[in-house]
Amino acid sequence: MDPIKLLLLLLLLLPLPLPILSSPISHHPHPCKTLTIFFHDILFNGHNSHNATAAIVGAPAWANRTILAKPTHFGDVVVFDDPITLNNDLHSPAIGRAQGLYLYDGKTVFTAWLAFSLVFNSTQHRGTIQIAGADPLLEKTRDVSVVGGTGDFFMARGVATLSTDAFEGDVYFRLRVDVRLYECYP
Repeated sequence: MDPIKLLLLLLLLLPLPLPILSSPISHHPHPCKTLTIFFHDILFNGHNSHNATAAIVGAPAWANRTILAKPTHFGDVVVFDDPITLNNDLHSPAIGRAQGLYLYDGKTVFTAWLAFSLVFNSTQHRGTIQIAGADPLLEKTRDVSVVGGTGDFFMARGVATLSTDAFEGDVYFRLRVDVRLYECYP
């Protein structure tokens, strides 16, 4: 076969870069949407069922479901339905709920794995933001993935930075959550 024909044939068979389809997604080096919220977690301790927003639903054999396993809570699984507020006051108006679970997965280190939804139903926001990831609890700030959303946050992607804003033993903690979305649909 003629070398020029062979070269032309090879060029025709090579994959050509396809034009990227236009998409309503905006990719920014800076967030396209930000939000700071607080959620308040009150763990059921056997005596506070009237105001508990979280409960241990799974515990290792050496523990029980009203006291977190010592020393790192390893093996405890907690479900929660916590109020979301715009400031750190538990009694301020809720703008939604943080609903999901965390499980303590570090046998020798104090860590957890989170999977939850921020469920908004206010005049300011409607929809959900889904969050999942590892939470090394002893770090001052921890980044977890924003893996999706609905409503005002449809198909959102980004990062949620968690910081423990208050901690009262094993019964109450308050998280500050700084959400930065990098993929936003209009």
